Formats: sequence, C-alpha cells, structure tokens
Amino acid sequence: MKRLFISILCAGLAVSASAQDVNKTDAKKRKQGPWVEQVESIRGEPGYSWEGVYKNDRKEGVWKKYTINGDLMAEETFLQGALQGLCKYYYPNGKISATGQMIAIDLEGQKDTVVTIDPVSGEESLMEVVRKGNSVRQGEWRLYDEDGNMVRETYERGELSSSAQVNRPRNTAPLPHEAGAAGKKKKGKD
Repeated sequence: MKRLFISILCAGLAVSASAQDVNKTDAKKRKQGPWVEQVESIRGEPGYSWEGVYKNDRKEGVWKKYTINGDLMAEETFLQGALQGLCKYYYPNGKISATGQMIAIDLEGQKDTVVTIDPVSGEESLMEVVRKGNSVRQGEWRLYDEDGNMVRETYERGELSSSAQVNRPRNTAPLPHEAGAAGKKKKGKD
C-alpha cells in the first residue's frame, strides 16, 4: 500500500512539475525558480532529493529534503545560497529530531583580496578569493530523541554554551549538514 501511495505521489509530482516551470535556467545559464534535484547515493551515503527555489543560481527560501522513499528528512531556510533562518530535521519515522536557527556568517560569492607570496621568488601579489556560503547555529536549538524527550542548547555564532554541552542526549545523531564534517579536523586544532 505504501509503495502504491509513493508511486501515485511521484507520478503526481511529475505531472505537476511538468505543468510548472521547474528546473529552468535563464539566459546566463543561472538556475531560476522552482527546482527539484536528485542526489544519487555515493560511498555508502543514501541518496535523497531536494526541492525549493533558486534565485540567480543560489538556493533561496525554504528547501525540503526527502529520502529516496519520499520521507521528509529536513526543511532548511536559505539566503543567497547559505543556511539562514529556521531549520527542522526529522527522524526516519517522521518525528522531529531537531529545530533551530542558522545564521550565515559568509554568503556565497563574497570576495576577499589576500596577499600571496611566491615561495621561490618571495614576490608578493594580490589574489581575489571567492567565498562559499558558510552557516552556523545561532540561538536556542531543541534536540529530541526518538521518544520525544527534548533538550535545549544555546549557541552564539556556532559556539555551544558550556552548560548545554552537559545535557545533550547521547543518542542524538548529527544533523544532515554536520554529517560530512564529522570526520574532518579543523585546521590549527589538535
């Protein structure tokens, strides 16, 4: 029955998607308007689909992320391609796992000029660097275990307050945007 419902839902989405202007680009080849993206599974990570709106090739507004089976995984708010605003994350059973605000500390496309030094000649030159969007948690976050028990954490520009670290539930999984960074070390820290 569930497969039949998912098949009907997918067929309905396909029909409604073809009726709308979905996955369109403008004359400059920038993504514009409603968009549906499929991300295939890779290196053991399951695939998923995204749906939301692009404005000038950047995610804008609320984007929803679904499993391959069509179950809602996340609702994230974007501003100029970076997470900015309310985000909600869900367990596979549909219960909410976390909710809170993200704040963009770097917007995609911002440019910096840095001085580079040639290691051979010692000559200095200016180089322009284009930033990628970067966001951190801000304010109160509510984390739920699968039984519905809630813990509150407070963040200030991505830094967890010391009192909140003690109360975090042990079985709380990393949020989807943290999963890729879990194995990475931050530069300059041991």
